[in-house]
Order: sequence, then C-alpha cells, then structure tokens
Amino acid sequence: MKALYRLPLVVVLLTTTAACATLRPEIQIAELDDDEVAYVCPMHADFTSHVPGDCAKCGMALVIGKPFDMRDFGLEVTANPEVPKAGEKVALNFRVVHPGTGELVTDFELVHEMPYHLFVISQDMEFFQHIHPTAGAPGTWSIDVVLPKPGFYALVSDFAPKGASSQMTVRPLITADAGEDLLAQTAHLVIDENRTSTVGPLTGTVSFDPPLLVAGRHGHVIFTLTRTDTGEPLRDLQAYLGAFGHLFVMDEDMTNYVHSHPVETPSPLLDLAVVRGGPTVMFEGLMPKPGRYRAWAQFKYRDDIVTFATTFDVVDIGEQR
Repeated sequence: MKALYRLPLVVVLLTTTAACATLRPEIQIAELDDDEVAYVCPMHADFTSHVPGDCAKCGMALVIGKPFDMRDFGLEVTANPEVPKAGEKVALNFRVVHPGTGELVTDFELVHEMPYHLFVISQDMEFFQHIHPTAGAPGTWSIDVVLPKPGFYALVSDFAPKGASSQMTVRPLITADAGEDLLAQTAHLVIDENRTSTVGPLTGTVSFDPPLLVAGRHGHVIFTLTRTDTGEPLRDLQAYLGAFGHLFVMDEDMTNYVHSHPVETPSPLLDLAVVRGGPTVMFEGLMPKPGRYRAWAQFKYRDDIVTFATTFDVVDIGEQR
C-alpha cells in the first residue's frame, strides 16, 4: 500500500496543454537565464523560437518560458476533511512551489483558457473528472469534489507557471472507508469489443493510426462522431476550452499519463463562439511504454460536455506487425 502513495510517475505530454496567453509587460527576458530562455507557443509546446513572434502552427503570440528546464515544481495538496468519505463533499486546496526558491508561485499561463486543470481518476478507472480549481488567496487554488465510492483516487494537476515549462503532477487521495487492501482495487481493464459507443446525443467510433499503437512512437487516436438520432456525420461540434476536443490517457498501473488536444485546433483569430468542427477529431501523441491504457475524450455539443471512454493496448516495437 505504501507504493501507492509514492506513485513513481512518468509524465508525457502528447501535444500541448496550453491556450492563448499574452506576454505580460512586467516579465522581461532579463529576469531569466539567457541560456534557458525561449519563446514558446502556449498551445504547441514543441514550437519554440529565440525571438518573439507568433506560432507558425496556430498564430498565437509566443510567450517567454524555459522549455528546457525540466525541474518539477512542488505541489502541496490538502483536503478538508483531511480524510474524506465517499459520497460526501471534500474541499481540495492546491499550492504550487518553485523548485529553486521554494517560494509560492502566483503567476500562471492560461492553458486552454484555464490556468489550472485537474483530473480526478478512481483506482478502478471507472470514475473520471476534468475540472478546474479556482484561485483564492495568492498562490492558492481550491475546488469541491464528491468522490462517488470508497478507495484510492489519483489527482493529476496540469498547469504552466509563467516563465517555466508546463507541469503535470499527481497526488494520491484515499477515502476514510477505502479498506485495507487497496491493491485488490487495482484496475483490470478490458479491451473494447466494439469501438463504437453512444453517449447521449453523440455516437463515436474510435480508430488508431497505426492500427496498433507502438510505445515510444507517435501515433493518433481518432474519433469519428455522428448524431445519435439521425446517424448523420456531426459537423456542428463546438469549441471547448479552445479546442474541438480534450483527451486524457492513463495506463492501467496509473503510472503514465498524457493530456492531448486535436492535431487541428481552431485559430485564436476565429470567433470560438460560432466556429464548428467535426465529424473527425484526431489526437496525436506518444505512449511511453507498452501496456493497456484507458482514454477519456471530451467534446462539447449543444453546450453540453460529452465524455467517451475507451480502452486500448500499446505494443512494444518488437510486437509491431
């Protein structure tokens, strides 16, 4: 049970986890180490430049950051009550600490229209939430959640301190009535027999490119969406948090996780209130190791968020046919 608390996680960003943000005048390049500084696209973390300008992929203004500084920022998480009960509200509080100075971090980039993303996943991987804590006192973030059943939960925080690289950090949370044998509650994922599923007004079919995703190699997870009532291809998908979809992926051991967005995202120059997408939404990414993964894809349709869950295998390069 001790190992569950330690969670030796490997963080992998599939594409980007950032949205439109403008460079604040008070942040000057002189404040940062010259050999580590670059101008970075907040939506495409792989696009960097040594001079200011706009991203060639999406047109967003580049922001100053340290994309090559891979230090992990500290994250303090507290819960009230300290040991929550399943089915009852618990207040979660978060504080981010600079790895070099130990100071509380108070300034964050907007990452897909939000400064802080939080994913809550149960150990059996049946429960998933993508929510957004709100700012309170300087450097403090908080949100109330209700954990539906006893057990272990992973809290995955996704944020980007200003002037630093994007961060994804996990912390454990265990309910008061979890029981002693948490290992017995570990997920045992089963591959989907049918790649087509219906969630309310949308029906989605999942495919992969290549058909077998290979660990350590880029691939694509593709959703083709239709209207449940008519079967017609969906062409009026709304932009949600600056993209036509959000994909969170975690392996069965809860030790590797990714947060991805579509290969093609709406330009910030467009009016996201009226721009529409579909029927195909393609997520690009790299899975770090072979194994079984569960993914949750979220789409916005007629002002509601629709979440699809799918399970798939990632093979070793030697298993590729």
